[in-house]
Amino acid sequence: MTTSGPVTDGDDGSDSGTEGGDGTTGSTRRSHRVTISDLARRLHISKASVSYALNGRAGVSDETRQRVLDLAEELGFHPNSAAVALSASRTRTIGIVIARDPTLISTEAFYMRTLVGIEQYLNEVDSSLLLRLTGEHGEDLDVLRRWSRQGRVDGFILFDELENDQRIPLLRELGVPCVVVSSNEPDDTVGRLISSPDETVSLLLGHLAELGHTNIAHISGPFTFIHERLRVQTLQEHAARHGITVRHIEGSYRYDDGAELTRQLLTGTHPPTAIVLGNDLMAVAALRVAMDLGTAVPGEVSIVAWDDSPLCELARPGITAVDQKTMERGRAAADLLLRIVTGNHPLHEEAPAGELRHRESSGPAHS
Repeated sequence: MTTSGPVTDGDDGSDSGTEGGDGTTGSTRRSHRVTISDLARRLHISKASVSYALNGRAGVSDETRQRVLDLAEELGFHPNSAAVALSASRTRTIGIVIARDPTLISTEAFYMRTLVGIEQYLNEVDSSLLLRLTGEHGEDLDVLRRWSRQGRVDGFILFDELENDQRIPLLRELGVPCVVVSSNEPDDTVGRLISSPDETVSLLLGHLAELGHTNIAHISGPFTFIHERLRVQTLQEHAARHGITVRHIEGSYRYDDGAELTRQLLTGTHPPTAIVLGNDLMAVAALRVAMDLGTAVPGEVSIVAWDDSPLCELARPGITAVDQKTMERGRAAADLLLRIVTGNHPLHEEAPAGELRHRESSGPAHS
C-alpha cells in the first residue's frame, strides 16, 4: 500500500515559514507553517503551478511566476532543507515492512498512531510512504530486498528489533539507509531513534511505589523482541532499588492473552496488588477480567499500561498509562531517516519523552 502527501505540494519540499491566521505578515505572523497549499489557495492557482514557479520550471507564465515569488517572500516561505535535498535523483519514498499479524496491527494503537505521525511528516515534505504487512517467517526480508533492488524507496524505518536481526545487515549490504525505532544504542552505524525503557519504568514503578505496591506482576510482549527483554531487565533493576518484587510473564500483546494471564494471576496464590501490562489492548483485557472476577480496581488490584491510547482513556475505570508520544516519535523517525538519506547526520537521536497519565485504575495497595 502506498500513501503520500499531496503530489504537487512542493516539489522542492518547501513547507516552512509562517503566516498568521489573519494572513498578516512580518513579526506578527509566527503561528502557522506556510506550505505550498497556502500559497496556491491565496493565489487561486494549482499547487503544481506554485511548485513550477518556485522551482523555475516551465509551465507557468512570467506573471504567475512573479506573483508566486512575491507572495512567498511576503509570507516568509522557505524550503524544507531535507525535502530540497531529496528532490534530486530520489524516489521521495520511504518504506516500512512490518512482520506482524495484520489483525493485531489493526487493533494495537501503537502502530496506527506511529504511522499517522510518519504520514503527517511525509505529507509536509511532499514525500510518500510505501507500507507492507507480511508474515512472520522471513517474508519481510524478501520485500526489503526486492524494494531495495528495484529502487522503489530511499530508505526504511524498522520496528520490533530482534536479537541478531537479519534486516539490518541485509540493508547494510544493499547500501540502503534505515532507522531502527530502538530501545538500545549499539555502535553499529545504523540510524536509531532511541527510546530507553528506563524513562517509562521510572514513571510506572515510581507511581506504584508511591502508592505502596511491593507485589507487582508484569505481563510483557514477546521476549523475542529486544525492547521487551530490556524492559524486563530495567524493571528488575528499578524494583530492587524500591524493595519491590516483580513477576514477569511473557505475553503476546493480544487481548485474549492478556485476559488469560490476568485470570491466572488473580485466581492464583498470592495475587499481585498491581499489574503492569505491555500494551493498551492487554490492559483493557486485564480490567475486564478483574471486573468479571469481582476483583475491585483499584481497591484490590491496580492496573497500569506501558502504552497509552484512547482505549485506556475511554475504559471505566480509566487506565493509568504512559503516553509514549507515538505520533511525535513517528514524525521524528521519518525526519531522522530523511536527514540520513541526504547525508545530514547524526545517526542516533533521542525519542520525545513520555508522560504518565494517572487515571482511576491505580490506587493505594490494599493490605
